[in-house]
Amino acid sequence: MGYDRSVSTAAVLAQKTCSRCGTSYTDDAAFCAKDGTRLGDEDTDHGPDSDPYIGTVISEDIELRSVAGVGAMGRVYRAHQRGIDRDVAVKILHREMSGNSQLVQRFHREAKIASKLQHPHVVEVYLAGQLPDRALYIVMEYLDGQSLAQALTAAGGAFTPARALSIALQICDAVGEGHTRGIVHRDLKPENVMLVRRADMGEWVKVLDFGIAKVAVGEQSMQTAAGLVFGTARYISPEGAQGANVGPPGDVYSLATIVYQMLAGRTPFDAETVGLLIKHIHEAPPPITSFPRAADLHPALVKVVMDNLAKDPARRAPNARAFAAQLAQAARDANISISEVGVVARFSNVPSPGLDPTLDDGIAQLAISPYALPVSPVQASLAPVEPASVAIMVERSSGSGAGVVSSSASAASSVSTPPAEPARRSSPIAIILLAFLLGAALAGLAVQYIARRGDVEHDAHVSKTRAALADSRYITPPGDCVRDLVVAGLARWPNDVDLLQLRSTASMELVTRAMVAQNGGDVGGARDLAKDATSLDPTDHSAALLLSQYDDEVKQLGADASPTTGRPRVLFDAIPLTHAGQRVDLVAHVTAGAANTKIADARMTLFDHSATIGGIPITVTYGGQGLYRATMPAPKPGNYDVVFEASIEGPNLRAVRELTVLASSP
Repeated sequence: MGYDRSVSTAAVLAQKTCSRCGTSYTDDAAFCAKDGTRLGDEDTDHGPDSDPYIGTVISEDIELRSVAGVGAMGRVYRAHQRGIDRDVAVKILHREMSGNSQLVQRFHREAKIASKLQHPHVVEVYLAGQLPDRALYIVMEYLDGQSLAQALTAAGGAFTPARALSIALQICDAVGEGHTRGIVHRDLKPENVMLVRRADMGEWVKVLDFGIAKVAVGEQSMQTAAGLVFGTARYISPEGAQGANVGPPGDVYSLATIVYQMLAGRTPFDAETVGLLIKHIHEAPPPITSFPRAADLHPALVKVVMDNLAKDPARRAPNARAFAAQLAQAARDANISISEVGVVARFSNVPSPGLDPTLDDGIAQLAISPYALPVSPVQASLAPVEPASVAIMVERSSGSGAGVVSSSASAASSVSTPPAEPARRSSPIAIILLAFLLGAALAGLAVQYIARRGDVEHDAHVSKTRAALADSRYITPPGDCVRDLVVAGLARWPNDVDLLQLRSTASMELVTRAMVAQNGGDVGGARDLAKDATSLDPTDHSAALLLSQYDDEVKQLGADASPTTGRPRVLFDAIPLTHAGQRVDLVAHVTAGAANTKIADARMTLFDHSATIGGIPITVTYGGQGLYRATMPAPKPGNYDVVFEASIEGPNLRAVRELTVLASSP
């Protein structure tokens, strides 16, 4: 491999700064690794004369001539391969990917796998390597066309069903070929789909970046790979958003999202970066027919798209070609012509062949759904033990004194029965057998009793946990909240599906409340709710992401006493436990978000959980610099909410804090 142009690292790595947190990055970074903010495009728009790689020769044969595009993972150059006189595309990945030796090694191995994926709808990968400045590159087929994202924009955001399905089936066939070879794409999005002209085919699909998306995230945490994850958040699967293993059904979810967008003119979810991940994990997608462009879609097509946006991977098509078969059948049901797509005849909903694992997956991981949890042994049905219908006959053989035991009544009837003998002379074998059968029957009854008792206790514990959830007792009071009841239950019934589901539901409710609080400007409350969610369910990746984001917001507000930009926010201090009659101090710090913004109608109200009437107003005083204070004696013992509200030139701020009052101390 040659490199004909000497380029200093300093020349390549100009600096850019995150507009949100101020962290500095090299010029080729696309997103902030701390908060996922896209770094300024003005710093990445290099003209042909200023890009340091223009003129570089790779592998002694491939000359980089112009910038073809800039994306989240790197830049794409149009290059010329001299030896065989053809144009090729060279993608140079952002240099932050090259700092991890394991990542580099896996990149080369995954790129080699991708290069072996030969399919008419998959872009060909010719070779991969690393430049002297350690930047990773891929040389691949040059495509003269437009991306699916560009085509959607040119069409006003959506396609006709016939055009959308024509494109979708080609994408599915390409991705399905990868699935049969154990390759999961993991980064499907309109930007990774090219539409080119082939003979009389107006829009021939080419899918890009097989095997590379997995490398991009690798073993890094979601925080350290924030930009790479957030850049594809609109199309990421729920399991991918949680940082779990992504198998073929994860690609199917992304494909269904793309089809949804091509038909409806928008993706199912729209929010800021972390908010998108949360919605993929927790929220049901809006029905595609709720948008005007898709209002008249045939029910068969609607069902296929919505079914494959299920949160549980096991409820989606098992692979891309199975999804394509469903789309093709829906097209036939809807009388949609897709005759120009030559691959339709190959789609058949057959079981996916055994997948070879990608390089850092175990075979079992590809088959495991994070939602498919083992059933508790206590819940497994135990077949009752029934005594066998055995006829026992003791026969004295002439002169032998031996007993013959027959296990069937028919056998007994075929033998002549001798005169009855006294009971004291009965064979000990018969007695032993009878005792054995009686013992087996009693043991069976005991097992059934224990199992039934276990089921009763299990059901009672689940009911108690469900009641705590219904009362919103997520992490308090100790011992009688969802968190503690689940912990105690799992210690007795490990991996119990009912308890795990209740824990997940409780965490989801807290995450939803946190997002509502944040949207209302209550960043402190949002942070506390996200913290409670992580305490309740440490496996909930969405809660951890929210907690990290809200922690940063609280720190930023605390560090700047008078910010002049951003949205209005309120930091309402938490209220400690208190006793009846004691003084309660309430403090709220409001940040208007812009200079000269007026804050009006600031108020606090006390609400009794057990009361059915309205709240009691609390007198509030303004202390300047956005500080609002109130003091009151603690009311009678009980549980209360203190609500702070303010109007800021239109939008309302709202923050809620719980107040628990105990009986007066002796």
